[in-house]
Formats: sequence, C-alpha cells, structure tokens
Amino acid sequence: MEILGRREDGFHELDTVMVAIDWRDDLKLRLRPTPGIELDVRWLPDRKAVADQLAVSTDDALLDVPTDRSNLVYRALELVNEATGYRGGWQVELGKRIPSGAGMGGASSDAAATLRLAKAALHRSDPAMTESLTDEKMASMAATLGSDVPFFLGKMSIHQPSTLDVPAPTSDSVSEPGTLARALGRGEKLTFYDLPDPHRFVVIYPPTALSTAAVYSRAKVSDAPKSGLETIKTFIRRSPIGGAEILYNALAAPASGLSPHVNEALECLRKSTTQYIAPRRQAAPNGDCGRADLYCQMTGSGSACFAWLTPGFASAESTSGSAAEVTGEADVVKSNELAAFVRESLAGGALVNVVATCSAAPEIHIA
Repeated sequence: MEILGRREDGFHELDTVMVAIDWRDDLKLRLRPTPGIELDVRWLPDRKAVADQLAVSTDDALLDVPTDRSNLVYRALELVNEATGYRGGWQVELGKRIPSGAGMGGASSDAAATLRLAKAALHRSDPAMTESLTDEKMASMAATLGSDVPFFLGKMSIHQPSTLDVPAPTSDSVSEPGTLARALGRGEKLTFYDLPDPHRFVVIYPPTALSTAAVYSRAKVSDAPKSGLETIKTFIRRSPIGGAEILYNALAAPASGLSPHVNEALECLRKSTTQYIAPRRQAAPNGDCGRADLYCQMTGSGSACFAWLTPGFASAESTSGSAAEVTGEADVVKSNELAAFVRESLAGGALVNVVATCSAAPEIHIA
C-alpha cells in the first residue's frame, strides 16, 4: 500500500496490491412487491460468540453495523433500483463475519456481492429489466460506492497473465485470475494477475475499529514511492523474494498513531511466528527452514494485521525432501497450529483466523 499523492477530489493516489481471502460474510436477497429496503444484520455464529473472542460486551459499539443507507448494501440496492427502474422492494439478510474498521474490505465486498446478486435476482424475474446493467455500468456503480468495491466484482477489469519475469506455472498449479490485483488511481483502476499457488495468512483483528478517513488524514505522500509490481512478483514467484520490506504499508504508521492495538497485533504476530518457527528451524537439517520465513504487516487502513505464510512453510518440519514435496494439507495443519499459538500469545481479545486466497467474486446461488 503506497501513497503517491493527494487528488483534487479529496482521495489519495494509490499504488496497492489486493489479495482476496476466504474470510466471507453471508448475503441473502429476496424480491418483494412493496417498495423499500429491509436490511437485517446479524453476527455469525452469533453476537455473543464474537464479543467473547474480542473480550468486549455484547452491547459494545464495535459490533454495531448500520442497517440504513449508511450501509453500502443498502446504497448498492438504491443504485440498482435507479439504474433498472425497479419499483419493488428488497428483503436483505446480512450475516457478518468480517469486522468493520478492519481494512479487509468487508463493507466493499458486501456491496459488490449485492450488485451481482441483485442483478441475478432481477434477471430471473424480468430479463429485460437488467439490460441496463452492463459490465461498464456495474463497474461504474461499484466505483461510486467505494474505491475497493470494483475489486470484488472480479471480472470487470483488465486481466494480465503472470509474465512478469517469473517461472511459468506448471500444469497442475492453481490459477485464480480474480484473486490478485494491482490497483492504481484511488483503487478503482485494476489489473488482475494469475496466482500460480494458493497462499495462506494468519489474520488478527484487535478489538478496535479504525476510521479509513482518519487514517488517511494522517498519511504522508512518499518521497521515494515503492512499486506494486514488486509485490505482485513476490506473490507469483514460486520462491518468495526475501527482504525486510517484502510487504509494505504506508498507512501502518498513521494507523498505529490512532490505536496502540495495531502495534500490539503486529508485535504479537512477529514474536509468535519467530517463537513458533525457531524450534523447527533448529530441528531441520543443517538448520535450514527452506521457505519457512513469515512476513507480517497491517492490511489496508487497519486495524487488522496478518502474517503471510509463504507456500510450503510447513517444510520447516520436514526432515527430508524439498518444500515442493510437502503437501498442501501439511500447510493447513501448521497454519492452524500457528493460529492457536498466536491466540495463546495475545494479551487481550481478538479475532484470529487462518485464511486462504480465493476468488474475489464468489459464486452466487438462486434458490
């Protein structure tokens, strides 16, 4: 996440890399004959369970999610109604897993999903009604809703094969064009890239929500800006590029100034990954842990932070063979073990999840 400059429209000029993960909300839409939008929001599995993990009370404002037009789902449906001339109403059930003020695009992904699902529902009811909802119109509505929303539409942007001076993917590798993207402008100018291998992350959401506007208000334009292409190359290489700043976020310092929880989460991840890997490094042949290095950073404008588990990081425990011979199942097991280790190391409450890369635009289902 790099800050290139300030724009006349009040936004910042960005160069950022976005990776879709499978920490998802649930969204259900139903058409109804009477006008109006009825939005019901619930935490999954329930509000108390989430409050307990965060070590806050069930009535804490941290868990409040608006149900009026300040919610992007509501505003997305208003745009659909305006574009199509639909005069009926909507009944919406939003099951929240992604916390607000986390920098993980929860509201943006909900908005994009609403656009796609509303179009599908209206098309089933009356195909002629959705003729105005072209790809260009959908992308325009998404950009109107927010800078991150176009990413979650997935298919509305340029796709660039992974030819950035990296080895060609093998025939059995995973390729998800809607997973990895470089975003320019205020975040709406997207180029997607093939992601040859799945990646996993351990994510911490501390009990604090950060205002995107407040974080950006403290941001400074970089004198020597970093290129997002270098991060793209890092993700699509089979052997990750080393270096202290393999992941970079120009908003980390401003966010840390607003909440001590950000630094606490990052420090917990750094210490936990170091303590978790060190014994395995010693046990590996000649002390070589292969691709077991982990890298930590804040995501978006915060407050969530993550450790990137490079592909094959579980090979640190392998006593023979290469990282390529380690199964994906081993990575999953060790990812979960590391997440448990992180939870035990936390001083207070937090949501801690192991997540994996996935399509930015998941499948929708019409009942």
